[in-house]
Order: sequence, then structure tokens, then C-alpha cells
Amino acid sequence: MNLPNALTVLRIILIPVFVVLWFMQTGPDVYTHYLWAAVVFLIASATDFLDGRIARKKGEITNFGKIADPIADKALTIAAYFCIYAHLKPRVLTAEYITGIVFVCVILFREIAVTVMRMVYLRKGVALSAGLPGKVKTFAQMVLLFIAMLFIYLNEKSYSFVDTNTLSITKSVNVLVCIIMILTVFSGVYYFAGAKKGKNEKNTGKKPKSAKKN
Repeated sequence: MNLPNALTVLRIILIPVFVVLWFMQTGPDVYTHYLWAAVVFLIASATDFLDGRIARKKGEITNFGKIADPIADKALTIAAYFCIYAHLKPRVLTAEYITGIVFVCVILFREIAVTVMRMVYLRKGVALSAGLPGKVKTFAQMVLLFIAMLFIYLNEKSYSFVDTNTLSITKSVNVLVCIIMILTVFSGVYYFAGAKKGKNEKNTGKKPKSAKKN
């Protein structure tokens, strides 16, 4: 197994570690587990950037990497959204919480749709390019989700009456997720436009461009 694939596997392994840490109270400070979970998420996110970069630089792109890498990316982000909004869930559903869930559903629909389409086109020999919008989206999503986790940790750390501040922290997290949603939709439109162009290039006998990471 080459280094890029090893990093992808590491990311997959870190996903359950992240989830367990998020929900497990450890140490003398009962809120420390949120911070450790955020650190694990950050490390897993870093492998996302490293594996693709190394694979392209060393020419070590494999079929396993083409399939496992996007699946690992989506699994990590789904786990992050699940953990964040599971924590924020109020006893009685609020408009703010439902709004956040809607944002997440839009994001996840795009992520799954793009991953499925990418695999379908790869099987047809068409390499799709996400370009700069996809890279910006991926980077911003990881950074903003990490910030959201820090918000939750600091909120829990600073206040003893957690329920009093749940609404405020939900609004703050929703702002971050809304930014991610906007970037996700934009990059998704760009991606699908690239898919159509790649298909046209194949039909006209032109050589499709190399796939870039979405």
C-alpha cells in the first residue's frame, strides 16, 4: 500500500475515533472530549489534503484511491455534521435547529450526488475536474466545521447552564454551515457543468482533462 492510500485508510479509521471521543466524557474536565474530538477531526481533514497532493506529485494515483478517497471525505463530513447537530438538538425543536438541519441536508445531497456522478463517469473513462471552487469548498468546510466544534467546546467550558446558551450557539453554528452550503452549491454547479463538458469532449473525440479533487 502506497502512502496516499495509507493516509486515506487512516482517515477512515479516525472517523469512528472522532465520533467516540465526541460523545465520551473523559478526564477531570467533562468537556475536554469535545476538544480532543475536534483535534482528531483536524488531523483527519489534513490527511484529505495530503493524500491527493502526494498521489498526484508522485504519480501514485490508484483505483483504490479514486474510490476510497471521496467516500472517506464524505463519511468524515457526515460524521461531523451528525455530531455537531446531535449535540445542539434542543428538547423542543426550534426554527433555528430545523434551519441548520435543512442546510446540512442540502450540503449532504450535493456531496452524495457529486460522489456518485464522479464514480459513474470514471467507469466511463471520463475524468471530471472540480477545479478551484471544489478545492475552496473542501478547505472551507473542514475549517468551518472545526471552528463550529471549538464554539461548542468553548460554550460548554464557559457556562454551567448549557441549555441557556443552546439557542445562541445554534445560531452561530448555522452561520458557519450556511457559508458552507453556499460554497457547496456553487461548487456543485461548477462540477456538474464540468461533467457535461467532459462528456461532450469524450463524444467529440477530445481527450478529457485530468480529474481534480472535489
